[in-house]
Amino acid sequence: MIRVLHGEDEYSRSEALSRIRASIGPDEIRDPNTTIFEGRSIQLDEVIGACQMYPFMADRRLVLVYGVLERIQSRDKSLGDEWRDLSESLSSLPATTELVFIEQITLRENAVALRSVGPSANVQRFQKKERGELEAWIRDRFAYYDSTASRESVARIGSLVGSDIRLLDQEIKKLALYAGDREISQSDINLMVPDSRDANIFEAIDAVFARRPAVALRLLYILLSGGETIHGVLRMLSRQVRLLILTIDLRAQLVNQEEIGKRIGLTNSWALDKTIRQSSNFNIEQLANIHRRLLAADLAIKKGEMDDRLSVEILVAELSAA
Repeated sequence: MIRVLHGEDEYSRSEALSRIRASIGPDEIRDPNTTIFEGRSIQLDEVIGACQMYPFMADRRLVLVYGVLERIQSRDKSLGDEWRDLSESLSSLPATTELVFIEQITLRENAVALRSVGPSANVQRFQKKERGELEAWIRDRFAYYDSTASRESVARIGSLVGSDIRLLDQEIKKLALYAGDREISQSDINLMVPDSRDANIFEAIDAVFARRPAVALRLLYILLSGGETIHGVLRMLSRQVRLLILTIDLRAQLVNQEEIGKRIGLTNSWALDKTIRQSSNFNIEQLANIHRRLLAADLAIKKGEMDDRLSVEILVAELSAA
């Protein structure tokens, strides 16, 4: 059988491959009957040769080929000419061989790459999940770990972590172990999910400019109760202010969202979306003023001129009134 596993959802793609590998048999049988091809110098005759070998003490052999179809699709000139006749070469594969092409990108339907493996190939596409599909997956994953979460908690962890399924799985497993038999709450997520700190920073800055100092202080103290230090909170606030200043400047240059993320170093799509939306509410002068006040508070604490918490409370009160 010929299979194609393609798409950006690396975690789901890897799970599908793990199931295929497990179907060959236990490790002591699977390993001698598995051949892997990856890198830039894959030769078609070597792949076909591996496919033609009979399985050893097993019903099937497994041949894994990484990245070739992507190169065929992009018409990579470094790929040997023999790959142009891939469909013909694959026509005589023995029934005892399972040939799997693994691609990190989504291949175009009806394009040369997918046509080259023949119409009988089993093609599975693993695209990044959209919001509704993602939340359904999160609920199912909590159930997989014998845990439950409220609808609000499911939505929150999805918005914080984004569509990185592997990272989501790690966070869900961690929350399930932490909560035990009870339902997972938003306070659990605030405590256990690292990106929830970013959410509190966004909300704290919003609260400051909405002149809601009590809300801003509460969010900052949530960070402190989670183990963050006063200096850490100030650093996080300063970092977000710098990102907002950079974002305003890049938007003025008509730089697109993806490029903004690359330039300011934000890979989390949720954090990038929030930063861009938040930047439209401020101007650079306001943010520069905040940055100066953060620096002054940090220096006052380091010099011992003011108590840590008192300094933060005064800072938030001043910024909320500015």
